Amino acid sequence: MRRASLRRRIAVAFLGLALFAGVLGGLLAVLFAYTTEDHIFDRLLDLEAVHLRQAGVEAPALPAPALPFARYFRDAELPGFLRDSLEAEPGRRELFGDDGRHYHFRRVESDGAAPVWIVLQVEDYLVVRPVISEITALLALVVLGIILIAAVVGLYLAHRVTGPLRSLAAEVTVLEPNELPTHWKGRYPPDEVGGLADTLSDAFGRIQRFIDREQRFTQDASHELRTPLAVVESCAAMLADQPDPAQADALVARIRSAATAMHLSVDALLALAREDDSAFAGRRTAVLPIVERAVVNHSALLDGKPVALTVSVDPDWRIAGDAAALQVLVANLVSNAFRYTERGEIRIERDGDDLLVIDTGVGIDEALRPEVTKPSVKGGASPGLGLGLSIVERLCRRYRWRFDLTSSPEGTRARLTLG
Repeated sequence: MRRASLRRRIAVAFLGLALFAGVLGGLLAVLFAYTTEDHIFDRLLDLEAVHLRQAGVEAPALPAPALPFARYFRDAELPGFLRDSLEAEPGRRELFGDDGRHYHFRRVESDGAAPVWIVLQVEDYLVVRPVISEITALLALVVLGIILIAAVVGLYLAHRVTGPLRSLAAEVTVLEPNELPTHWKGRYPPDEVGGLADTLSDAFGRIQRFIDREQRFTQDASHELRTPLAVVESCAAMLADQPDPAQADALVARIRSAATAMHLSVDALLALAREDDSAFAGRRTAVLPIVERAVVNHSALLDGKPVALTVSVDPDWRIAGDAAALQVLVANLVSNAFRYTERGEIRIERDGDDLLVIDTGVGIDEALRPEVTKPSVKGGASPGLGLGLSIVERLCRRYRWRFDLTSSPEGTRARLTLG
């Protein structure tokens, strides 16, 4: 189905309005001319009525009219064509006669005397009616000129008005799914088109953020679930060959802990993928169980290393926030400390409202420190995808926590402000 051009519709509407206004104006001009002419004759009848009353109407013979085209008649003397017309229409005050004659008349009442009719024969004094054809032709030419001017102006205005809209439509038509624009604010005039462009810009921005969240969710899930899955796989393999019930129970406990960590990680990543996090408002989370779970799940990273681990976290410490998000934060920081510390010590401790993870590892490459929380930024020795600290940074923004990282060749200090 072919779409109607908005520019053409605006031009046609403008032209139609101009045509209507021109025709209506012409009709009003003719009506005004006719009305003005009739008012002049009514005024002449008023003057004749004053003259008649001043001259007196009691005498058998009526006085001579003041105007040469006026005549006086008593009821009985009224010409037949006038009498017949008045009998058919008693309220009539104007009459077209034969041979182009035209009459205006009025009945004048006087006390103690019979009524008198004043009749003006005005065909020789008409102004509008003799030139009505010329007036009509002139008005038709004027209306035609108005239509032509309106057509030109209408097309110009339609082009100007729809120009931004056509430009916006052209930009939308060539959009690619992977190149959604978010920079239209302020580019278009501050009118309805500008409002539409701003709304589209906001909508495309939300769509782009949704796409980004979906892509990050895939990357984050692969990153966060890798370690728990490795724990589950290794423990399951060891469990199959483990005859000692006590050892078997310990392996089962590790599998359960890893499964819980995966569950919490998925919850946290889904929270990052959502626009709204109101579902987690008002929750209180104990910190120590999450720290312990992270230590257990990543303890294999310390196997064979001369590293002393100290955990000093108040068991009664609870924070306002989601356990799944805190699980991901702590697991990333603990796994980094365990992986990159070859000797020395690792301390996980509380400092007021802050959780500290301090290690004596190799530290972060100085060239990477300014961008270490960006996606895919990692050191050469890192086996991961470079997403861990990026996830930490985004979760902190989401839950209004604060993350601070300082590093040197002597070690790294990660500080989570959770209050």
